Amino acid sequence: MKVDLNLFTVFDAIYCEGNITKAALSLNLSQPAISHSLGKLRNHFDDPLFVRQGNEMRPTSVANNVIADVREALHQLQVCLVQSRQFEPLTSRKNFTLSLHGSLEEFYLPLLMERLNKESPYTKLQSIKRVHRNELEIKLASGDVDMAIDTLLPVSKNIIYTQIEEDQVVVVGRKDHPALTAQLSLKQYLEQRHILVSSRSKGPGIEDFELARLGLFRTIGLRCQHPFAACRVVQASDMLLTLPKEAAEMYSKLLDLTIYPLPVEIPKMNVHLYWHINVDLDPANKWLRDQILATTSKQS
Repeated sequence: MKVDLNLFTVFDAIYCEGNITKAALSLNLSQPAISHSLGKLRNHFDDPLFVRQGNEMRPTSVANNVIADVREALHQLQVCLVQSRQFEPLTSRKNFTLSLHGSLEEFYLPLLMERLNKESPYTKLQSIKRVHRNELEIKLASGDVDMAIDTLLPVSKNIIYTQIEEDQVVVVGRKDHPALTAQLSLKQYLEQRHILVSSRSKGPGIEDFELARLGLFRTIGLRCQHPFAACRVVQASDMLLTLPKEAAEMYSKLLDLTIYPLPVEIPKMNVHLYWHINVDLDPANKWLRDQILATTSKQS
C-alpha cells in the first residue's frame, strides 16, 4: 500500500504541537489540509491517532507507539536529502564501483586505497572487471558503475572523460636472457615469443595494432588476463612482455626483470577516467574523481 510521506510530517507536527491549528501554522499549510491528511492517516492506521480534549489533540496509544519510528524515518530521509547535495568524506559510508582495466588494477588500486583510507575511512570501493566499451555508457548511466579507468575509447557526448596518464610502452624479459643484448633490437624483439595480456578471449592487443600499421608482426605464445601472472611467466622463461613503463618498473622490482625500450616507435599508452554527464555535478562522484586525479598527478 502506497503512503504519501508528507502525511508523516503532518503526523509529527500534530504530535509535537498538540493542536491542528498550530500544526498547520508550523507547516505553512491550511487547517483543512492538515485535517484531510489526518483523515488519511487514520484510515491507514485504522486508529483515530489523536483524540480531542478541550483545545488539545492527545495521542492515542497507537500514535505513542509509532512516533519514535516516524521521527527516525523522517530524520533518515532528511539525511538522504542533505547528502544528495553534499558529500562528507570523513563520515560517509558510500559504496563506489569502479570499472578498471585488468592491466591497470595492480598499479592504481594500492595508490588510490592508500589515499581513500586517510581521506574517507568508511567508504567502500569495488573494482569490477572491465566493462566492455559497448556497455560502458549503459553501466555509467544506470549507476551500476560510478566511473571507469581505461585506455582511450570511442564514447558518446553523454560520457565525459579526462586523461589521467600518458605512459610509454616498454618490454620486459628475464635476467640474463640468452638471446638478448643490452640494447634490444627490432630483429630480436620479433624473433621471440610474446605474452599478450588481455581481458578479451581473442583479437590482437593495442601494441599489435600499432605494429601491424608498420607491417610488423610478432608471435604470441601465451594469452592471459593479468600482467603479474605474465611477468611470473617471463621470469621463468624466454618469453617477452610488452606493457606500460610504470607497470614494468613496478613488476621488475618485485621479480628482478630487465626492462628494454621498445625497439620501434608506437604511440604512448593513454589512460582516461570516464563518468556519465548525469553525475558530473554529483558531490560524491566529483570527490572520488578528484581523489583519482590527485593520486595520478602525485605519481607523475
